[in-house]
Order: sequence, then C-alpha cells, then structure tokens
Amino acid sequence: MRVMMLRHRPSESVREPLSKPGMRAIGKRLGLRWGLLSYFGIVTVLITLTPFRFHWPSRLHFLWAGGWFDTACNVLLFLPLGFLYRLARQPQPGGGRLGHVFRLGFMVSAGIEMTQLFLRGRYASPMDVLTNGVGALVGAWLCDRALHFLNQRWMGRVALELPLMNIVYLLVPLIWLNGLAAGSDRQRGYLSWFLGLCGSVVLAGVYRYGMKLAGTLPALVLALVAAGWFLASNIPAFLVSPFIPVYGCLFVILAVCALLILPSLDESDQRRFEIPVLKQVFPLYVTYLLLLFMWPIPARYGAWRGSLELLELADQPGVVPILRLIEHFAAFTLLGYMTAESTGRREVSQTRSLWWSCFWCGLAAATLEVGRGFHPYHIASLVQGLLTLTGGVYGAVIYWLQLASIQRLLGRRPQMRPS
Repeated sequence: MRVMMLRHRPSESVREPLSKPGMRAIGKRLGLRWGLLSYFGIVTVLITLTPFRFHWPSRLHFLWAGGWFDTACNVLLFLPLGFLYRLARQPQPGGGRLGHVFRLGFMVSAGIEMTQLFLRGRYASPMDVLTNGVGALVGAWLCDRALHFLNQRWMGRVALELPLMNIVYLLVPLIWLNGLAAGSDRQRGYLSWFLGLCGSVVLAGVYRYGMKLAGTLPALVLALVAAGWFLASNIPAFLVSPFIPVYGCLFVILAVCALLILPSLDESDQRRFEIPVLKQVFPLYVTYLLLLFMWPIPARYGAWRGSLELLELADQPGVVPILRLIEHFAAFTLLGYMTAESTGRREVSQTRSLWWSCFWCGLAAATLEVGRGFHPYHIASLVQGLLTLTGGVYGAVIYWLQLASIQRLLGRRPQMRPS
C-alpha cells in the first residue's frame, strides 16, 4: 500500500495470577497474539487510510508501480507485523513454512488497497500489495534467523515470557508515528530520542537480570541490537532529517552501555526486577508525554480554550494533524500497558489493576488536555481526551491478555487472590 509521505527463568518473574476466570478463557482464545498484533494492525490501518475522507469514485484509479522509496517503505511497514506474528506463533529452531505469513500480509494489504479506491486523491497499487506481503515475509524470516542465532532462553524472554519486553515492541509504532507526524517541524523529531532511551532502559534491565547471568548475549551485541531497533523504528524520520535517526542510534548505544556499566538498578531481587526498571522508565516517558502534548513549547501561554469536538482538525486540515492525533492514541496505549504492568507486579487483582489503569490514564489525559487549553496553538478537546483514554485502556487490556497467554504456555493454574 502507498504509505503517506510528508512531502505535501520459564522466568520466575511471571507470577501474577489472573483474578477472573473469564480473562483466562479470553486469554486462551486470544492471548498476546491478537492483543499485540491487533494494535499494530490498527496503527497500520490508521497510517494508510487517513484522513478517512471516503467517496464513491466515478472511475477506479490504479498505479501499477511506484518509486524505489515507496517500495522500501511498503516493505518496512509490514515487517513488524510479520516479525511479531511469527513470534506469537512460537517458531521452533530451524524455522518452518513461511508461506502463510506472506499470504496473511498479502490479504491484509489487498483489503487496505481496495479501501483506498474510495479515498480522494489515493490510488490502489498491485505492486504495493506484493511489497507488503514481502515485508511480512521478511519480518517472519528475520524472526526465524534470530531464533537460529540466539538460544531458546533468550527468544522466550523476547517473545512471550517477559511482559516487560512488550514496552520495546509498543515503542516501535510510536517512534514510527513520531517521524511521520513531524511534518516540516524538524525539532519535533528529537522527541523520538526520549522513546529510544526508554527502550534502552528496558533492554538493559532485561540483560542485567536475565541474559547476563545466563551468558547468552555479549553486552556490545545488545547495544548494537538496540541501535538497530531504534533505526528500523525511525525510518520516517529520514524524511525530516537523516541526522535524527543516525545520531539517535549513537545515543541509544551510549545509553545501553552506560546502563550496563553503572550500578543504577537494585540487583537484590532477581525475580522482581521489573519494578526498578519501570521506575526508571516512567520519569522519561512522562517527560515525553508532556513535550508531545504541549509541542511546540510556547514562549507564553494564553487564555484557556476548549471544545467538545476536534476543532484543530477543522482549523488545520491535512494529514499531519490526523497523524498527531493517532500518535497521542499510541502514546497512551503504551502508558496504559506500563501502568497495568506496574500494578500487576505489585500482585493486585486483574479488576483492580484495570481500574487503576483507567484512573491514572484518565487523570493524565484530563491534565494534558486542560494544559493544552492554555497553549496558544492548541484547543482542549473532550473527544481527544476520550480517545487517549481509550488508548490507555487498550494498553492495559493488552497486558492482561499477554499474561493470560503466558500462564497458558507455562501450564500454571491461576490461584485466586483477594483484591
């Protein structure tokens, strides 16, 4: 599909039980596979179909082939979906038949391309369908190669056995959207460095409390893996400035090395290392959210303005405002996931964890929207606040679906614990 370019141990740490048999049953049917993949699918659809201005065309428009840059972007767009789908299906060493992954990417892309026929100024392209399918195939192949070169213990932690690693996965579409939504504002692209630092903290924490003891991966290789993850996630930033992803990779390498050298985390409890890691991530991520919602930072604030609707989309028609709205949704999805992760690690029930996630995400959404009302270039919006809150709830649900999937894989019977 044509991507819119802005030129116009099993781990002992998994102990949280599910307090509701219903969620356990849902987790057996859905689990992390549909929780995480549906999120990536939603973001992909939002990127490719915005601004959703449908109409009945007088004639069908096809573009049989685009340039090499569009081809490369189409492959990269579906690469994370293929990689994560393969991970969720738990590939075995040596890989297996990848044809079904290609067919899945091909069919999803074909559905989106057919929908693009009803968008003004958009064209369907058979070549885009093929390149999207190839992107899913390449992502699945990369997953198999990683499983071949890294041992099963490390792949288990990367895939399903460690919910903390999902923060790294959920950062991918957020960094991608940051590059797309930057538009002509080069300085806004540097917000991705905060996200790169959050991912570095998680990867360093997982290494120090898991892989380092097992001797499965050298520290320098981990730093290079983190840099590759950030670079692949930040491809759209090359449209704004190539220095943003390149210097960002160097920043991520230095951050990972520093976190591995400095005694920054408490190593007294190897089974509960997630809480110290989350405590390091939260300040960085809160800073990112403040900058994201209040960007550009004004010299002075004015009188408060608010609305029930999305007036900013009407005042500033175009793709960039819509992408920034999607970016806010993705940012709160990750916030909801981390909130649920932190409460789950404190061994509260699932229901109580979801309520706490709704409370904190709702409080954050309300605070940020009220603050935007004083911004000279923004208008507080009730609809946008509800949309970001929905993203936070969705992130919390992803966490509990993953936990249900993990417990099913480990074959553990959940024990009821009072709230």
